[in-house]
Amino acid sequence: MEDDLIANRLATIAGATCSIVRFRDEKDAEKWLTDSQKVDLIISDKTSGPAMATMVRNKPDYQLVPFLITCRFGETHLLKTTLVSGVTDILVINEENYKLQSKIDYYLRLNSQVQNFQAAGPLPTVHPFKLPLWKRFIDISVSLTILILLSPVMLLVSLLIFLDSRGPIIYKSKRAGANFHVFDMYKFRTMSVEADQMLGQLSSQNIYVQTKPEREVGNGIMKLCSSCREQGLSCQRLLIDHNRSICEKLYLEETEGSAKFMKFRNDPRITRFGTFLRNSSIDELPQLVNILLGDMSLVGNRPLPLYEAEKLTSDEFSKRFAGPAGLTGLWQVKKRAKGQGTMSDRERTLLDIEYSNNFSFKTDLQIIWRTFFSLWQKENV
Repeated sequence: MEDDLIANRLATIAGATCSIVRFRDEKDAEKWLTDSQKVDLIISDKTSGPAMATMVRNKPDYQLVPFLITCRFGETHLLKTTLVSGVTDILVINEENYKLQSKIDYYLRLNSQVQNFQAAGPLPTVHPFKLPLWKRFIDISVSLTILILLSPVMLLVSLLIFLDSRGPIIYKSKRAGANFHVFDMYKFRTMSVEADQMLGQLSSQNIYVQTKPEREVGNGIMKLCSSCREQGLSCQRLLIDHNRSICEKLYLEETEGSAKFMKFRNDPRITRFGTFLRNSSIDELPQLVNILLGDMSLVGNRPLPLYEAEKLTSDEFSKRFAGPAGLTGLWQVKKRAKGQGTMSDRERTLLDIEYSNNFSFKTDLQIIWRTFFSLWQKENV
């Protein structure tokens, strides 16, 4: 390392919990890594660190080993420029010993968890969802029949939309369906053509947003989670976005807590005729074309807009995409008891997962039957 005093200090700190091996230069380190079988943590200086990190990441046995580089206060921007080379994090050497010890211990524990996970063996094979033949046969038969029978109604609706407001008759929206398959979902347009641009302005009115108490975030430059502050760490893992820095744990907590669905009361984006189309569910009729094309099924989990689907990629919630995307589904026909309020986004997602795990010919028939009654249902779902 470029400064022997720094190297000696780090060796003293880390030596309390592990064995230390020091190298003269990158060549010396590469030779040792080639012969060795086990490394828990690598620390290098800021000068040789990026090149050494690239060398380490090219070795299969060390691709997941934490790699830290040392820097001083005011040089934390180095993480942003060195991540591409394979650097995991930085050690600010001006900090007190206990802070450096906390960060080193954190990455030693993290590497131990990774090794235990790898020792458990390969993950089970995940097979993508495939629509059963009986379900596809019903989808084609029913959707084609309804399209033929209701074609006069759909032509009349198209004319009224054209006369009511400017814009296309059919609205196409990118949606994520089964297996996160992205497709254009068709609906009769019920909103003004500026609806998508208004979405950001209306986010605070989302009925699924849950108000949270404000977090203590330091001086506004560096946002830390309570765990980092309690342990005296500058940050266990720093995320950098332009001129803003935020602790990764806090970022994950904030995004995990954000609403996964969006719905507004008295939505100003909806046109006059659009209100009738939505209340009668006539706006959904063009999705029969999606069903005929195989993008959707008659019964399944509602295909989500991409901004909602990206919030449901965790192991817990991604299971909702392991079932068919549908025109109607389980949560749409689940009535709410009076006084319970709006169904939360978590409740809806759990009902989607329940359907993905248990759907059958019988349950599909039950949902279709209940859909006719839920069209006139007064309770919010």
